[in-house]
Amino acid sequence: MYEATFQPISNRADWFGTFEIVDDDTGSVIENIDGITIKIDLRKSRDCYPVLSASTENGKVTDSGNGVFEWHFTRSDMTQLCPGSYDFGLTIMRDEITIQELIGVVPIVDGVVSR
Repeated sequence: MYEATFQPISNRADWFGTFEIVDDDTGSVIENIDGITIKIDLRKSRDCYPVLSASTENGKVTDSGNGVFEWHFTRSDMTQLCPGSYDFGLTIMRDEITIQELIGVVPIVDGVVSR
C-alpha cells in the first residue's frame, strides 16, 4: 500500500488524477487489467461514508493505456464538497481479492467562482 500526498484541489473545477499499477516484486508496470475492478472513494475526514466514488464500473476510472489509469470527478461532483480535508482510498479487486493500493488526504479548497 502506498500513501499519497495531494496538492489542494478546487471545489469549482474538474479533478483529474492518474496512477500506475506496479508489480511490487518486479517493479514493472502491470498492463493486463482483465478482470480488475478499481474503486476510489473520497470521504470527509473522520466520517465513515464516501461523498464521492469513482470506479472502473461507473466509468469515472478509465484505462489510459500502458498501465496508466485516470480518475475524473466533474465540476458538478466537486461543487458538492465543502472546503476541508477529505480521506482518499483506492482499492483494486481481482478474483474476489481486494488490495488497498493507495490512501491519502486531499485538501479541498473553495474555488470562489459561483456555483
